[in-house]
Amino acid sequence: MAVAEDVGLVRAVWVAARDNDVDSLVALTDPDVDWRPTAVNSGALHGREALRDYLDGLAATGALVDAYPYSFEVLGDCVIVSGALRVRRDDGAVESVRRWWVYRVTDGQVASAASHTSRHDACLDARSQHLDVRPNGGRPTRH
Repeated sequence: MAVAEDVGLVRAVWVAARDNDVDSLVALTDPDVDWRPTAVNSGALHGREALRDYLDGLAATGALVDAYPYSFEVLGDCVIVSGALRVRRDDGAVESVRRWWVYRVTDGQVASAASHTSRHDACLDARSQHLDVRPNGGRPTRH
């Protein structure tokens, strides 16, 4: 997939999230998507149905007020999004939290998504997804 198409796909994920369109967001992901949520404490999610359940539950709690991207950057087959979440705390107050998300795109779908507290960590995550460990001595190779 071309770089512009990868970024367009991730932008579409953000639009679907902004519009609370769970069906559209889930349709943009691989059936075996690995998703590590940010908005509330949750373990890693695997598969579309787990993602759908999480997003439906998140909408029901009202914990996530808003999410907005600042920038989109391509690194290999990943798109790094710099942005912020506005999250409702237990006491009702709303706080803004800065994050960097790494979306790995495979065959025109989001294969994985994870958030990080720094751009540095997001870049390390994106770069690590391009390494394979060989059985012959564990030397990494780039794809």
